[in-house]
Amino acid sequence: MGHGADAAAEQRRPRVFISYAHDDDAHIEQVETLYELLRKKGGVDAQLDMYAGARPQDWAHWMEQQCAEADYTLVIASPKYKLRAEHEEQDGAGLGVAWEARLLRTWIYENHKTWFEKVLLVVLPGRSAHELPGFFGAPRMSRFDVATLDAAGIEELVRYMWKQPYRIEPEIGPIPVYAPRPPLVLDDASGSSDTTEPDAPPVGGAATESGGLDETDWRQLAHLLGGVAPEGWAEQAYQWSFGAAGSTSQAAAPFHLPDGDLYDWAWDLGRRRHVPGTLPKPVTFAHALAVGYAAGESPADRLRARRLHAWADHFVSHHSLPPPPTPRIERTEATLTVRLVEHAQRPDVFYAEVWLRTMDGRRPRRLQPPPSSASLTADLEGVRLLLENCMRDLAEAFGIGGRAAAPRLQRIEFAVSDRLLEEAFDQWLVRLRREERVLGKMYEVVVRCLDQRRGVDLAGRWAGRWRWLTRQGGGDERAMVWVEDEHADCLDDLVGEWSETDHPVGVAVSMKQAQHGVAAALDAAMPVVVWQREEHRNDPSVPPLRGLLEIGDASQLPLLVWKLRRDRKRPARERSSVVLLWDDPDHSMTPQPLSDANLIA
Repeated sequence: MGHGADAAAEQRRPRVFISYAHDDDAHIEQVETLYELLRKKGGVDAQLDMYAGARPQDWAHWMEQQCAEADYTLVIASPKYKLRAEHEEQDGAGLGVAWEARLLRTWIYENHKTWFEKVLLVVLPGRSAHELPGFFGAPRMSRFDVATLDAAGIEELVRYMWKQPYRIEPEIGPIPVYAPRPPLVLDDASGSSDTTEPDAPPVGGAATESGGLDETDWRQLAHLLGGVAPEGWAEQAYQWSFGAAGSTSQAAAPFHLPDGDLYDWAWDLGRRRHVPGTLPKPVTFAHALAVGYAAGESPADRLRARRLHAWADHFVSHHSLPPPPTPRIERTEATLTVRLVEHAQRPDVFYAEVWLRTMDGRRPRRLQPPPSSASLTADLEGVRLLLENCMRDLAEAFGIGGRAAAPRLQRIEFAVSDRLLEEAFDQWLVRLRREERVLGKMYEVVVRCLDQRRGVDLAGRWAGRWRWLTRQGGGDERAMVWVEDEHADCLDDLVGEWSETDHPVGVAVSMKQAQHGVAAALDAAMPVVVWQREEHRNDPSVPPLRGLLEIGDASQLPLLVWKLRRDRKRPARERSSVVLLWDDPDHSMTPQPLSDANLIA
């Protein structure tokens, strides 16, 4: 079938009957506006009773005729529609809706597998799916949420009726063939168990009898490194594969790095000269990469580190080779943590600290206040200026001079109490050089729970969930769950279910009263929670959370939210609506309170 304007011009105009209740004048005006938009902007033949009422009608016959002739019947959600369709209204009131509902019930009964293709449930601004009659299966059935009464607001509905989908399925390609995942714990037999035939990996860089990689090894390495883009620190792993720093062998390393992904780099190493009885360079490269990834904070990094370590260790054991030494891989990513504790007597003032954490093995350092200083208090504007100064002086704080590279600031965390979880920290303006910049557009900005992990067994379950995430990976379908309005009455049950296992590790809360879903997630020791701020949840122009984030891999949420905040195709209110709580227990904040008499050293 064709798509677009040319295809639409060849089609008969869809006939549309609008079934609604006369709740009040405002609702009637909304329905009439929808009717006019459908005809003028949507190009469909919409029918509405108030226009047919200009001449005498046999209304029962008219309604039957409209339902029979319509290509689509729009059911408009409202309290009185639900009441009258379910026959709970007093006798004599709302007979039109009751009659239309009876016709639609019959249609559903006779076409129980396809009725929802013709009877379309529509929710106008300010209305809810819970205002639809129960026999339509609301709110679990698909519906059209018209967020705004304009051409943009009806686009999804009109696209469906004109059969012009926004997304068109691509053609199905050939069947791919992949290597199996190498087991995390390998034994001698596993090296020969792979019988899958993937696209042929490059073979021949080193002979098997001289201690090089065989075809199965290359397949497993392709599974681990294929498609993985090299990060800046990966160059150190590549150079280390030629020998320890300062050795004559490393001096012979090529000046230029290979192109492609990390598997291409490994293949480049496999083509180079190999001394029998020593570790092949691709194996030392994998070992060095594992060390680098293990230093990362991302659960995905740590999972990749474990799998690379397992693969390299198996190779060493299987070929009776000496284990490689541990290289020094310096990663330059850094995180600033702003810790705020409310002042007991002054609610708008906070005890404040700013900490620097890097991935090079150094212990976290407190930048402000200096270790020898007394406690520091400030309001939120003062905290913003404090953070701004720390960011300006980051190279000096790290102890770097000359031309050495300063750590690359990647993330800013705000460890706060519940009251500040929805504070718009990501929208703070900071002046680093000449102009002010939005914090959340430059860096990943997340919040952390300052003291939510101190009760009962929360700390143990919190850490257990994070370990599960680093073992299974964020792409596991069990990692994230959605909590929506339909779950509002069963949050206690969900907390009980979640507490039985180490997963899920994260909750995406898409509720009008999101604070209740967030509280449930924290009570279940979830380290990851994402939701929308209250001011945006009640804004009809802002899509719900599902419309903003497609969460495929929980471990990528900080990056996903950061990209949303930088998405110039979206309005500013959408970009600034999301809050991400990312609470890594491997870098937990001390539970010691901040006060003039008790400071962290």
